Amino acid sequence: MKIPVFSIVKTASAIALLIVLAVGGHYLYSNFPEMVRHLLASGSEKTVPSHDVVVTIPKGASLSEVGSILQDQGVISSKLVFKIVAFIRGEQRHVKAGDYLLKTGSDPGNVLDLLISGKTLVFTITIPEGYNIFQIADLFEQRGIASKKDFLTTASDQGFLHELGIESVSLEGFLFPDTYFLRPSERSNVKLVAKKMVSRFHSVYDKYVRETAEKYGWSPLQVVTLASLIEKEAKPNEHPLVSAVFHNRLRQNMKLQCDPTVIYGIKPMGAKITRTDLDRKQPYNTYQNTGLPPGPIANPGKESLIAAVMPAAVDYLYFVAKNDGSHQFSNNLAEHNKWVHLYQRQPSSLTP
Repeated sequence: MKIPVFSIVKTASAIALLIVLAVGGHYLYSNFPEMVRHLLASGSEKTVPSHDVVVTIPKGASLSEVGSILQDQGVISSKLVFKIVAFIRGEQRHVKAGDYLLKTGSDPGNVLDLLISGKTLVFTITIPEGYNIFQIADLFEQRGIASKKDFLTTASDQGFLHELGIESVSLEGFLFPDTYFLRPSERSNVKLVAKKMVSRFHSVYDKYVRETAEKYGWSPLQVVTLASLIEKEAKPNEHPLVSAVFHNRLRQNMKLQCDPTVIYGIKPMGAKITRTDLDRKQPYNTYQNTGLPPGPIANPGKESLIAAVMPAAVDYLYFVAKNDGSHQFSNNLAEHNKWVHLYQRQPSSLTP
């Protein structure tokens, strides 16, 4: 039986059409996100001036909510297209929370790439060991976290201290020196930053110090106060030795005579100490008062905190600065005066 020519042609045409549709459909499916991106980008370039914007993606936000945030801030022009691109790529559940630096009028696919990468904005601030609250206040003001006045007010807010579980007159000593990583949305929240620092203190204290301190009946405030003195006096590898001097003096009811205490809250730390400073009657002056000062004079690091409860097993009662960046330790006053004369040439002003 002969098949009409037109039937053969018709069948071939149908097959060809199906092939074209299949290939075209596959191409459209494979390249749809790219096509949408180019289409959207070309339109947005004409209508939306590009500028940087910080966008916060909340934890647990749905894709629709993310799209709305991006659209509301002008990063993309259509949250629907953003969602379609995400669904086509199968990445609708891969967006990570955080703060991102984006540009208005952006390509939705590129924005999605960044949100999936989790490369959020991070603000860092480093608190050096031995900084007191006044120095931290200056640093916070310089870095735009809070004004010096606002920080010092927060640091002495008794309600806030109670909330943090701190029994003291201020946060002095409990702001653990470290590098902190903050999201831009956290940067200007001074209480949140302070909480991070206090939380870090508690984690270090609980892990390395608390058990030993409780064994000897020392409160956290006592430990931190002594640790702050050690922090301000000790050179590298001297922390247990300086701690031993202070422990031995406390046991013998001797004045601690820690130089940095005489200017705490009066002069900047590191300022020259005069005879007037040594003679000044004030609660923190350990040349005038026996025992520990009423609170810390700085924020100690881990080494000083550990040394405060684990002093070296030595009988030293004195130390004097040498010319090489270390201290000379002595058991008695006569020996101490000899070293003072050698290293300081001012024995009369440094002996007890």
